[in-house]
Amino acid sequence: MSGPKLPVAVIGIGRMGQSHALNFAYAVPRAELVAVCDPRESALDRARKELPPNVQGFLDVKECFAKSGAKAVLIATETASHAPLAKLAMESGLHVLLEKPISIDVETSKEVVKVAEAHPELKTMVAFVRRFDESTRELKRMIDDGEMGEVHLLKSASNDPYDPSGFFVNFSGTSGGIFTDVGVHDIDVARWLLDVANGCPNPAKQVHRVFAIGQSVRHPELKEMGDADNGMGIVEFTNGTVFMCHMSRTQMNGHECWAELFGTEKKVVINGNPQLNKLEIRDKYGVRTESTATHYLRYKDAFVRELQDFTACVLDNKPLPVSLRDALEASKIATAFTLSYHKGVPVFFDDQGEVTLD
Repeated sequence: MSGPKLPVAVIGIGRMGQSHALNFAYAVPRAELVAVCDPRESALDRARKELPPNVQGFLDVKECFAKSGAKAVLIATETASHAPLAKLAMESGLHVLLEKPISIDVETSKEVVKVAEAHPELKTMVAFVRRFDESTRELKRMIDDGEMGEVHLLKSASNDPYDPSGFFVNFSGTSGGIFTDVGVHDIDVARWLLDVANGCPNPAKQVHRVFAIGQSVRHPELKEMGDADNGMGIVEFTNGTVFMCHMSRTQMNGHECWAELFGTEKKVVINGNPQLNKLEIRDKYGVRTESTATHYLRYKDAFVRELQDFTACVLDNKPLPVSLRDALEASKIATAFTLSYHKGVPVFFDDQGEVTLD
């Protein structure tokens, strides 16, 4: 594709970061992957085997920001480091695409929003990939065109495949827990589809109350850490809509991610049967289909579209499809879920839209 390209560096080359780097290198024509950065030499060595030979590798993020030639960065490190890296990138004059969530706590997330608002010349977006999913976008179109009637309830689930190694237990302390690490995707989609800013008596207060419970059915040690491997939550928004969700790390058939939206004219289900493809296997066990194995496979095309849209917004100076304020509000709800789970009581929001136990 002719025309200028956006030089991009990917920070953090773990499982997700490497996937992003490959997409930028081979699936985003208007971007050029110029560098990857990770403090682990082994991660850089692994990345180099799959990336173009001209992609630079850095162990130090400050050196990467200063010397790589990147104009934008994608940050895909562990959650606890998202905020300081995002602030450093913006203060270095770089556009930022930040893996969700902004941070593991609301106050730190607010600091990132404040820095971004002090740099209006830069584009900073949180990577809520489901907003770039073809089915979810079609449902949003149906809502906006009035085909659903008045929408009033969303049910959704993000059920990750069970990992018997307990990998996720090790990063529970730096991920924010199941409601933040897994649930924030569902929360963002709910806020978007239910248009929670519309129809609120007090625009600053979008949430009335939330309630959450959790279970540790496979890894009881998570409960001692204040986390869970299954979490259930309900949100009552002040515009009259309701959101119910289930997050899990114990799904046995692969990754299941579905949503049901209820309107006065119809109900629509996204991915009710999480099939990998259109094959039906008919053998001595009966008739069956294979499931989507991972979150990445379910949203493979959306991950590419997310990078393409971000790149276009930077190069063409267009508004971003996801604001940092959206991400902050989603994090507030995730935090309220966690607090409700810990305390065993509903959590309310005050007139300024902040979490309160009063």
